[in-house]
Amino acid sequence: MQAFSRRQFLETSLVAAGAYLVAPQFARADVLPGLETVAAPLILGEEKGAQPDLWVMEVRFKPVRMVQVPLTDPKTGKTSKDLVWYLAYRAVIRNTSGISDSIAKKDRPMFVPELTLVAETKKGPVSYTDSVIPAAQKTILKRERHEYKNSVEIVGPIPKITADGSKTLTSLDGLATWTGIDPDVVFFKIYFTGFSNGYKITAGPNGEEIVTRRCLEQAFWRPGDRFDQNEEEIRLKGEPKWVYR
Repeated sequence: MQAFSRRQFLETSLVAAGAYLVAPQFARADVLPGLETVAAPLILGEEKGAQPDLWVMEVRFKPVRMVQVPLTDPKTGKTSKDLVWYLAYRAVIRNTSGISDSIAKKDRPMFVPELTLVAETKKGPVSYTDSVIPAAQKTILKRERHEYKNSVEIVGPIPKITADGSKTLTSLDGLATWTGIDPDVVFFKIYFTGFSNGYKITAGPNGEEIVTRRCLEQAFWRPGDRFDQNEEEIRLKGEPKWVYR
C-alpha cells in the first residue's frame, strides 16, 4: 500500500474532511512509565506579553523506531519491503498550558500536528514530512499495543486540562511515519509543529514580514551505518526545546 503525504490525505479523504467536524476520542490508556521523553509546556513571560492568547501543550514521545513493511510503489505498481521510521507521541493540556477549560468544546483551538524530520546529509539538510502509511500504521499499532492515530485521524479540538499528579492523562495520542530516510544519516532533528499556537513576525532582509511558528525541537544521533539500520542505535542528543521556526 502506498504512502500518502499529509496534505494529499487531507485533500482526498472523506474521513479526513469529517475530522474537523467530529471531536476526537481522547485516549485514557496508560503507557508504561519511563518510555517517554516529556517536554513541559513552557511559556516565557515575554512570549505571553507579546501574544496574550498563547497556549502550549505538554508533549510526551517515545523513542524513534523502525518497522519493515510491504509498500507498493504508485509509479511502478511493484511491492517491496520498505523501512519505515516512526515516532509515537501524546499531547496533553496542563494548568500551565495557557488555556482555560471554560472554553466550550466547539470553540477550543484545533489540534493539527505536523512532524518534520530534518536530516543532516553531505548535501545539506533534507526534510522529510510525516506521511500517512496505512499498512505501516497497522503493524505499528500491533507492536506498540496502544491506539495511536495518524496525523489526519487525530485532527480535532484540543483536550481539557489534565491536573498535575493525575494518574490518568486526557491526551491526544498520535503517530508520525516517514519513509525514504537517507540510510547514511547520523544526525537529525524532529520538529513538532501544531502543539502550540505561538508565532513571531520579524522583518526580512528586504523589509518583508517573516512569520515563524513555535514548535518543539528534539535532536537525535545514530552512530550506525547504512547496511544494518537498527532503531536501537538512535539516541537523544540533548533535551527537547521550544523554538521558533
